[in-house]
Amino acid sequence: MAQKHILDGYKIVDFTQVLAGPSCTRAMAELGAEVIKLEIAPGGDMTRNLPWIRNGRSGYFIQQNRGKQSLCLNPKTPEGLHIIKELIRDADVFIESFSPGAIGRMGLGWDVVHAINPRVVMCSISALGQTGPLSQLPGYDYIAAAYAGILDNIGYPDGPPLLTGMAIGDVSTGMNAFGTVMAALLDRARSNEGQYLDISLLDTYFQMHEVNVQHYSGSEGAMVPTRFGNLHSSIVPIGIFKGRTGYIFLLAVPATWPTFCKVIEREDLIEHPMYATVQLRAENRFKLAEEIQAWCDKQPSDEAIIKKFQDAHLPVAPILSVPQAMAEPHLIARGVVRTIQDRGFGELKIPNIPHRFSKYPDRLELQAPFIGEHNAQVLRKHLGYSDEKIRALTDAGVLHAEPIPAAAE
Repeated sequence: MAQKHILDGYKIVDFTQVLAGPSCTRAMAELGAEVIKLEIAPGGDMTRNLPWIRNGRSGYFIQQNRGKQSLCLNPKTPEGLHIIKELIRDADVFIESFSPGAIGRMGLGWDVVHAINPRVVMCSISALGQTGPLSQLPGYDYIAAAYAGILDNIGYPDGPPLLTGMAIGDVSTGMNAFGTVMAALLDRARSNEGQYLDISLLDTYFQMHEVNVQHYSGSEGAMVPTRFGNLHSSIVPIGIFKGRTGYIFLLAVPATWPTFCKVIEREDLIEHPMYATVQLRAENRFKLAEEIQAWCDKQPSDEAIIKKFQDAHLPVAPILSVPQAMAEPHLIARGVVRTIQDRGFGELKIPNIPHRFSKYPDRLELQAPFIGEHNAQVLRKHLGYSDEKIRALTDAGVLHAEPIPAAAE
């Protein structure tokens, strides 16, 4: 039988919740892996209750859990714990996102998991990591961003740090975990042995400092990174400027500085004593921004500004809102904005995963599970349980499932 996608045949036991872990395992499901999502009875993943809710279905949950099989159980019962261990026995990956130490107290620490299946790759995702003085503290995306020095660099110099409206750390950590798991599976193909992976939001966030850390260290503390608002502090001009109706992002690296000046009809700035070098432009960035904004103010429209920079083959972009980005033809053409049909929710637009493979150009048609929808299917297929045993476990409260609407069957 033809392989349906690149991870076809891999079995993932997914004991993650909310976003970072589900983002990782969503990518695996989208690439054809069998992902068994363990949900704690009776409510399952808490995101099943997050908006937008339609017909009792959460758009948030659907986006992150398409293509997964839901096995809803009580892991605190001996039978529930036994089921998880038996599923791990022939799994390729076991991934969890509980607070550090919780999975061990549950009876599923790395020592136990490795003994059950020496070939399994186990990945733990947490906010602050499995080790270190802060590891036992509760944490979420913004907590990691705060400790990593990220939030301190968002906002204006004379204002407070600002939050972003996106889960940048969660999703980036999910993709970091995805890449690390794939590397561990590659290593297993050579060594025939699994390993333990400690992936954290804090580590992922700190890696995002492409300038700040080395600037501070290299300058021996002379350059202290801080918030710089809408104008980049060291590579100038990089910033956001006001058009007639919206905002526009403009950029010039050192090699394109002369062309940039020609576009804004200010060739006198190329060798101007205030702007002739990278350092001078950085020191005088606010005055330079005034010169650029004055040119923008004279232009007839945002489109005219954008066209002049595009014609000169210089980077430029309108600052799109979410609705505008969702309607952008380029994003639609590349499938970045994806329209899906959920059995209960109906039509929904979601961000697609970014992975593209020439051998597997088609996207899989997937559905997000109802709570415990695949209890019987998983236990029959992987553990050989009879229908009678599954009913007994359900009656005993070890397993739980919600009724599936007739229209969704």
